[in-house]
Amino acid sequence: MSVRLAFQICTYLLILDGLAALALAGLIEPAWWPFIILVVMASWLHEEVRARVTAVVQHRQLLTILAVGFFALDLLYLAESLLDGFVHVLLFALFYKLYTRRTLRDSRDLLLLAFFMLVAASALTMSVGFLFILLVFLLLGTWTFMLYHVMSESEQNAPDQAAAVIESRDLVTPSLLGLSVAASLASFLFTALFFFVIPRVGQAALPLRARLGQMVTGFSDRVELGAFGTLQTDATVVMRVEFPDGPADPEGLEGLRWRGVAFDHFTGRVWSVTHAERRMVPRTGGGQAALARPRGTGLLITQAIYLEPIGSEVLFAAPWLLGVTVSGGPVWVDALGAVTSPVPQARLRYRALSELELPARRPSGTVRPLAEEERARYLQLPLLSPRIPALAREVTRQTPDQWAAALRLTHHLKTTLRYSLELKRTPGVEPLEDFLFVTRSGNCEYFASSLAVLLRSLGIPARVVNGFQRGEWNPYGGYFTVRQRDAHSWVEAWTPERGWMTLDPSPRAEFDAAWASSSTFQYLDALRMRWHRYVVSWSLGDQLRASWQVRQQALAWRRAFFDGGLSFPGGKRGAAIAVGAVMGLAAALFLWRRGIPLAPGPVRRPATVPVYERMLKRLARRGLRPGRGETAREFCLRVAADLPEVRATVEEITRIYEAVRFGGAAIAPDELARLGQRVATF
Repeated sequence: MSVRLAFQICTYLLILDGLAALALAGLIEPAWWPFIILVVMASWLHEEVRARVTAVVQHRQLLTILAVGFFALDLLYLAESLLDGFVHVLLFALFYKLYTRRTLRDSRDLLLLAFFMLVAASALTMSVGFLFILLVFLLLGTWTFMLYHVMSESEQNAPDQAAAVIESRDLVTPSLLGLSVAASLASFLFTALFFFVIPRVGQAALPLRARLGQMVTGFSDRVELGAFGTLQTDATVVMRVEFPDGPADPEGLEGLRWRGVAFDHFTGRVWSVTHAERRMVPRTGGGQAALARPRGTGLLITQAIYLEPIGSEVLFAAPWLLGVTVSGGPVWVDALGAVTSPVPQARLRYRALSELELPARRPSGTVRPLAEEERARYLQLPLLSPRIPALAREVTRQTPDQWAAALRLTHHLKTTLRYSLELKRTPGVEPLEDFLFVTRSGNCEYFASSLAVLLRSLGIPARVVNGFQRGEWNPYGGYFTVRQRDAHSWVEAWTPERGWMTLDPSPRAEFDAAWASSSTFQYLDALRMRWHRYVVSWSLGDQLRASWQVRQQALAWRRAFFDGGLSFPGGKRGAAIAVGAVMGLAAALFLWRRGIPLAPGPVRRPATVPVYERMLKRLARRGLRPGRGETAREFCLRVAADLPEVRATVEEITRIYEAVRFGGAAIAPDELARLGQRVATF
């Protein structure tokens, strides 16, 4: 394969790699992929098309005016965001260069455009697939720039021989490819080292990407019955939850869920928040926003939550939330315990400290009584069918207290009604009445709304909460994967003896069991999680913790080495001298076997004569190569004996080489050209 062909193939592969990065980041719509690939490949396959386009674009001033006008219109009105508009400009520049390139510099511009594609995509994508795209670009880029260097140096230093060098099939060898692979790996290793050493700030929003991501319906200040119907069939990952401080078996935690927002007002169809005022929570010295004190009801757990950009400011965590640590903006909490933070449109990482509930255990502290205004708010009811309060009284007949009544109502709904996503309703009948007495099936919102209304009809304060079920445990990564289909509603009821407690009347266990993921998917998701944790979300705090752990491990090794019972003559000093001597001998042996002199000598860069090197390559094709330790003069005599017809040329070039190499002489360019022509006849 010639240098020119190899360079062209690598250039097109780099362009396709850059386009793949844009597609991965969602900057190219799938419908445009075939068209863009076809346009790119046509620039290579049909030279006559490129020639015609080159003739058309000779009117560059007019084309520039039209392009500037169109892309100004695109940036202001047509593109969904500024970044999308810039990507359109980038694609136009790519197509323009592909169909008008003439010189090697034009090909270099194509390589830069491919690099800018990766830069544009890196700001948006957090997928582990970008790592493979980056590795391909690094490998191909190193190989391409090596070929570019060969072609560029040939055009600059030997213009008369440049065409022959570029079309030569002797330069693209496995050794050159191996050198490029080694250089790529070295670059990757140094880049990884700098990544873990250079301080990084937290992830910031990209102002150019102004359009909203996918919204999660139901997590706002208002939700209508049936809003989760579409979410509960969507497998999109919403968040992943780790437990850095234990427990040892998080999968065994019962009733685990992730609380989001709560609602206190019900119209018969819609739940909303009547008191939307929020207060900012001050932070402690460690950056934690303290929200509440432990109630003594259960286990304290710390959650490391990786929340995907879902278009909501709600911070989800296990109830009851005691504190949250978020880098960046302030933390707000409303009267119903919903915690929010104005996070950027990027993947958010935060920590939450929660106290789990044990329904059998009462709070150890004093329960704060509800104010009259609060009690009235949590007992509010719309005009109801008389059948609903009658059902509540019938189910809770002869119960000893309010908590027992709440448990009995929860058990009744869970065991007598059916969970279903097919929300068929009877015309002319109110939703809850239809759910309780006619269809007797519905999703979690209908179960939660029914329980809250039944509790309120008995004088028990209650509110509906929206959040997520615990999700699916990933044994490979040690975390819960929470998807949109895990969106869930439940109830919080207040009693004088216990305060606010969680009740879940929804029998959705069989529904959740049908969505179990395969082992392959869980393993790949664990790989993505590690990519987000140790690459995308790697911060200055992580660097400091890693350096501290390395130092602690080094100190532990040193203590184990000196205090582990090992004895050396002379004690610790003798041990240090012995280790140093062994390492020195090993280094000396390595250098000696490599033929590297142990004593430093003067550094001198040898002068070379290009025509002499070309002569050696020509002679090598005929089976004549300098032997190991053979001088230039000895090699010249051997060539003269084997090839008498080139004796004069070889002797002259060898004489000039010795004069330049050892005598510091200079040679005129015309003399080099003359000798190059004679070498070409070998």
